Amino acid sequence: MTMLSLGWVDFSKRDRDMVLNVLRQLTEPGAVDELGIGTIRDGFANILFPGTSTIQTRAKYLFIIPYICLELDRDKKLLPRDFINALEQNELDLIDVLAVNGAEGVIGQRSRQTLRRKPSSIYWNALRTYGFLTEPVTLSEYAALSYTRKNTSEQQKRLGKRKARYEDDSVDDSDMGMSGTSFWRVPTPEKNWRDTLTIDLTAEEATYLRGQILSMPGTRDSLFALILREDRRDFTEYQDFDDIDALQGLMPPQMLGDYQLARDFSRFIFGAQVRYNVIYSGGQNENANERWELYLQERPTVNLSEIQARLKPRSSVMRFLKAYQNAIDDEKTLDRLIVAREESNKGKARSKLINKELYQYHDDSVNMVPLTYRLSNVQRIGKDIFEGVERHA
Repeated sequence: MTMLSLGWVDFSKRDRDMVLNVLRQLTEPGAVDELGIGTIRDGFANILFPGTSTIQTRAKYLFIIPYICLELDRDKKLLPRDFINALEQNELDLIDVLAVNGAEGVIGQRSRQTLRRKPSSIYWNALRTYGFLTEPVTLSEYAALSYTRKNTSEQQKRLGKRKARYEDDSVDDSDMGMSGTSFWRVPTPEKNWRDTLTIDLTAEEATYLRGQILSMPGTRDSLFALILREDRRDFTEYQDFDDIDALQGLMPPQMLGDYQLARDFSRFIFGAQVRYNVIYSGGQNENANERWELYLQERPTVNLSEIQARLKPRSSVMRFLKAYQNAIDDEKTLDRLIVAREESNKGKARSKLINKELYQYHDDSVNMVPLTYRLSNVQRIGKDIFEGVERHA
């Protein structure tokens, strides 16, 4: 099998970070997207549960990362690349501390010092979304700006020309997490915070995180915020996305419409996922065959026009969805459509349906689960918050 190589030319750190972010998303659990509907899946997930991702595990990382950065910010000689290296090494060194007694959700628990994707890259968007970061910068931009600001401030101080605003921004641990670079708004960690570190949120951290999600412009009107505001701890026990129906009576109109549209789309597109497995197995996957027959009986529907208006996906995605909707009763046409869609989305060389001799069927299914829009990840983060707030009671 020919290996695929990918290269690009980047003209700035922002360009590079954007490309790397896309590549990283392809490695996330559940991110394999044979039929190219990931933009709709992620669009609804970002509306309902902003700041989350499918590889977030525990809420504690939202505090560990700023705590490390606040320490590193005090070193005025630390160059941007060295800053990032030091941050990542600190993250690796804390794995053993966090993984005591088999603690759940510790990133790198298996790989330890060989961990490739660090928590800082996994949670950076959440740190911005929840207002922990005061500026919308990438990690590389943060390291560079932090270095520049620290050294500019120091130079002005030495020259006796330091302005009043730099006096206000001086390093002071008593100032609510505001370092000399003024990038962070988090509860100020104790100087020996590592000595008592666990993967669980402290009462102060849980209360702070809850407050940020309830107050930030990009999160306060979300389903995630409603769950925290209404103290719906039963949410953490839901078995599937449809169980959220129990909260519909609490939802304002816009949220209710978004939830119902996401739910209906999950039910609707599940048929395409099932039919994909029927084709892939050559009809040998009995589970897929039974699910397809059940799907034809239930005939779930969704308003594609509303999806187009709300999420504005690419026209190619909408053409596929409309064609799929019209071809459900014609299996030959439907199968040709699904095969062509995978080829268009992944390329002929990587298509499982075209290259069956390379991707042999072995009684396994491919993504034959309904879309849940990061439900399990949000439940774990929510449980951390509920349990932490309870410690404050």
